[in-house]
Amino acid sequence: MNNRFRGFFFLALLIGQIAISRYYPFLRFNVDLLFLIIFCIAIKSGYVPTMVSASLIGLISDYFSGGVLGVFSVSRTLAAYFLNMMARFIDLRNNFFVFLLIWISLFLSNLVASGFYVIVFKYKIAASLLIYQPLATAGSQRRFCSSLPP
Repeated sequence: MNNRFRGFFFLALLIGQIAISRYYPFLRFNVDLLFLIIFCIAIKSGYVPTMVSASLIGLISDYFSGGVLGVFSVSRTLAAYFLNMMARFIDLRNNFFVFLLIWISLFLSNLVASGFYVIVFKYKIAASLLIYQPLATAGSQRRFCSSLPP
């Protein structure tokens, strides 16, 4: 995949995620497209580009979610660190391992973000954020990651 197509693909995922969060907030079973971008960067890049891009993508999602600025930035950066470290030890050609890696890392990221929202806004922890969204995102990885070069 050449760089121009990769940039267009990431931009399309960003616009798609913004459209889902802005115009269809009632969807309980949505895919976190921005996390898939973080996943691709974490398994393909080094440590510093992964951390910088994850924190910037987290800030973008914080801005468009309308919540506390920095919650998703911190949680996505922690998940990107986990992904970057675990990608060295896991066979990424096996779809089951990729599914587990995405599901566990997004679950942990959403758990950290939910913890911040419980502390700040006294929200209750939602199953849609901790169970449904990580499963939907991890389930969509087969089509998404099949287009990536090894």
